[in-house]
Amino acid sequence: MTIPIEGQVRDATSGTGLEGVPVSNGEHVVRTDSAGRYALEVSPGGNRFVFVTVPDGFRPGEGFYRSTIGWTREQHGVDFELERLPDGDRRTFSMAHISDTHVVLDEGQIQGETLSQDLRQLEREASPDLIVASGDLTDWGTLEELEQFYAAIKCVSTPVMPMFGGHDGNQERFGDLTVDELVALKHRREYAKIEEILKQREGEPFTRHYERVLGPPYYSFDCGRWHFVLYPNEDNFYPARDRKRKEDWLWADLSQQPCDRGIVVFLHKPPSIPFLNSLRRYRVKLVMHGHWHSSKVFTRDGMVVAAVPPLCFGGLDTRPRGYRLVEFREEDLEFRLKPLVRTASPQPREDNESISLDETGNGLRLLWTHRLPVGLHRAAPVRSGNRILASLADEGYPAQNGVACIDTRSGALAWRVSTDTAVKNSVAITPPSPTEDNGTDLCAAVSVAGRLYVIETDSGCVRWTVDLPGFPERWIYTSPVIAGHTVYAGGKAGIGAYDLKTGEQRWYTSIEGGDGWPCYASPRISGELLILLVQRRGLLALDRRSGKVVWERTLGVENPYARPVVDGGLLVTGSGAPALHWYGGEPAQLAVLSAGTGEVVWNRAVLPSRYPTGLAVRDDRLYATTPDGEAFCLDLQSGALLWRFQTGDDLIDMVPARRDVRSILAPPVIYGDCLLICGGDGCIYVLNARTGACVSRTDLGSPIAAAPCLTEDGFCVGAYDGQLYCFVESEE
Repeated sequence: MTIPIEGQVRDATSGTGLEGVPVSNGEHVVRTDSAGRYALEVSPGGNRFVFVTVPDGFRPGEGFYRSTIGWTREQHGVDFELERLPDGDRRTFSMAHISDTHVVLDEGQIQGETLSQDLRQLEREASPDLIVASGDLTDWGTLEELEQFYAAIKCVSTPVMPMFGGHDGNQERFGDLTVDELVALKHRREYAKIEEILKQREGEPFTRHYERVLGPPYYSFDCGRWHFVLYPNEDNFYPARDRKRKEDWLWADLSQQPCDRGIVVFLHKPPSIPFLNSLRRYRVKLVMHGHWHSSKVFTRDGMVVAAVPPLCFGGLDTRPRGYRLVEFREEDLEFRLKPLVRTASPQPREDNESISLDETGNGLRLLWTHRLPVGLHRAAPVRSGNRILASLADEGYPAQNGVACIDTRSGALAWRVSTDTAVKNSVAITPPSPTEDNGTDLCAAVSVAGRLYVIETDSGCVRWTVDLPGFPERWIYTSPVIAGHTVYAGGKAGIGAYDLKTGEQRWYTSIEGGDGWPCYASPRISGELLILLVQRRGLLALDRRSGKVVWERTLGVENPYARPVVDGGLLVTGSGAPALHWYGGEPAQLAVLSAGTGEVVWNRAVLPSRYPTGLAVRDDRLYATTPDGEAFCLDLQSGALLWRFQTGDDLIDMVPARRDVRSILAPPVIYGDCLLICGGDGCIYVLNARTGACVSRTDLGSPIAAAPCLTEDGFCVGAYDGQLYCFVESEE
């Protein structure tokens, strides 16, 4: 049964009807006539809202929709009064994209007041014309959480346009199951039990809490010469009939856009390639989403696809909490990823500004600095002879992604290679092979979207490229590795072996259904084995010649865990019980295994932190860094703690799901008789490896999240602000 409705869309100030404004019941779209009038039919209980596409020049806000709940007969006078903006039509404007705020009621987590503070800071720093929040606004989707979110967005004068995400319907979907219980079931891979819970609620919509507090979960509006569509794509939160209505609305909305209007589509989850293909018939220029708590930007068929980290805490890929600021012009756009810097943090260092070397007065001299075109995040620079190779991960558009080569003696740029998307981790290098490769060094880099590059290090000439299976939907945060005449590249979804000379695929082994959440723990070579850390699963050892699994060890490791270390036939890695979540407060387990067989030597909760971010081994000592800003030295045989060292407060918030902490994200680097420790406080510490005493401390003024690389007489280190430093031993 349907009931007819009719009404008018008018200017709130003048009372004049607005012609040509789209009005929808969430399924069909009509336009107002010359007097601003429209007529529609709605299905009670099915079409739960009537809403308008707010035209350019008017303020988007709550007045754009009406709830149909309780309507049982035809409705007259379903009118919409739209508030005209004081500046009228806009040809250029800016928009901030935020996502995954995960507001909860628990003390010590992201409450409404925390979100309010972050939104006010964003508003002060960026002065956007509007803010779009693309889902997972709350952690469990309770009415109380949603009301806290609503109160928070009313604390800023900038319009905040919310959209439904799966977490905003979890309470309705999972009933009495708690967040921790759901996490435990997933970690134990008890998917049948989860499906049993879901089956009990099959056919129900799980968006009703959201709708009660925030209105329609999907809608559109215009600003300038651009059309914005907010389209939540977690379809398992909608019954089949609502999914069909939602999809019908999307294509009806897009088909009515004029050919000269650019379109921006907001989703919550990453778009599939078939969905992007379906958008090609429209003038979609930008697709933005959250969900993965990470940053990724790629282009397909003229559409830019961009994921944003969370606003209120560090991303799972350790990108700082923040937002994307998009600048729109009439025909084009550009954007940058903007971290929310702690108010007390220093500003990035200028090129000609001196740094405070060696507070203790020992040992180091600054040889040169080089400004990279983008900041250095987690990819450690790599030395190849007299060259330093730095991976470039630009999170903006247009972007400067690729690999830069810097001369170790002068700090001058030798060459730069552009890549399709960001290179999230270090390159792999091979020594010269005069017999078979004319004495030319090669390096391999893999982009986040899954394109593998092999480059001549002396010239920057690209030898070959190959796309890994699943490109460009891959999320590759690991480095490739080179052994012999083969380069290995991939991630959780699968890894392949490629001929170093030609790029021919020798084998490819599928592992999981997708890359899952981002993980920087790159593969390791141990003899004839390729050892992988597969998050939420454990360790796999593949035969390097065939790609077949030789052994597997379930360890319950998570995505932020450190790259395993191989030393003298032993394999050292972070460990954990499958039911534990990595952001819990339990002591972290470390495991020592036989690299050849996977047999566990010991596996104990010996690390007084939540998980290791970096590992190193020498002389029967195990060194570990942690997201709590501590470095530890443990006895490799017993796991006994020998010493610990603490860094200072972080300058920006990079730690996954955390804020206002101290952290070390870079692994420790053994440097002679010392240990190099890089902190989120912007300092590089030289520690006595035996005692943990600080030999020297150098403040770079910007977080250091990537390990330094050693040179002949010193080391090279890069900071988040893009400055690369080369230090050598002082002659004094």
